[in-house]
Amino acid sequence: MTEQATILLIEDSMPVRQALKAALEAASYKVIEAPDGEDGLKKAAQAGLIVLDLGLPGISGFEVLETLRKTSAQPVIVLSGQEEVDAKIRALDLGADDYVTKPFDAGELLARVRAALRRAQENAAKNATTIVTVGPFVIDALTGDTRREDRPVRLSPMEARFVKMLAQKSGQPVGTKQLTITLWGNDNAEMRQALRVLARKVRCKLEKDPDAPRFLLTEPRLGYRLINPEPATA
Repeated sequence: MTEQATILLIEDSMPVRQALKAALEAASYKVIEAPDGEDGLKKAAQAGLIVLDLGLPGISGFEVLETLRKTSAQPVIVLSGQEEVDAKIRALDLGADDYVTKPFDAGELLARVRAALRRAQENAAKNATTIVTVGPFVIDALTGDTRREDRPVRLSPMEARFVKMLAQKSGQPVGTKQLTITLWGNDNAEMRQALRVLARKVRCKLEKDPDAPRFLLTEPRLGYRLINPEPATA
């Protein structure tokens, strides 16, 4: 539930920080405080959302934002007295999810917090559905990135595209024509032979016995599919 989210306030003004904390706690959020960027970066991993003031002593809010975006995807709402369009553009370009100008209305800020947390939850759910398990392999259906026991399986770009297309179908066959046209832009005898060679290369990397595949199957007259086989019974 977003009401239980932990929010980090990186704000050097104690009165502003106290007012924000009171409003957020009244809405059932947990609040962590940081009076400067250095302290904020140390505490960032504890938070589900960050409210970041740009006008910080020492490390600027822009620098904090840039550092955060190198290591995390937490939503960040920038809070600033700078009304200049350039400042807003820079903050958004650095990865801020929203920009609120001081003075602000507490109700509006809470609405923006709820919206940012909701988007983060939706994105997390969407990303979770892109992970496909095939036997001992974990495949990212968006990229074709394939890992076994958290170790990468080295696939060529074409092999990764092939695996990605199969993973996106969640065990359903992908037609030969669809594969050849997507991978090479054409469907003819030469491309179908290239597809057979490609499938063989992938099997050599995924299968214990490429001649008796368990994960990457050929479906006669249909195409290819990835399956998660049932565990062997005693």
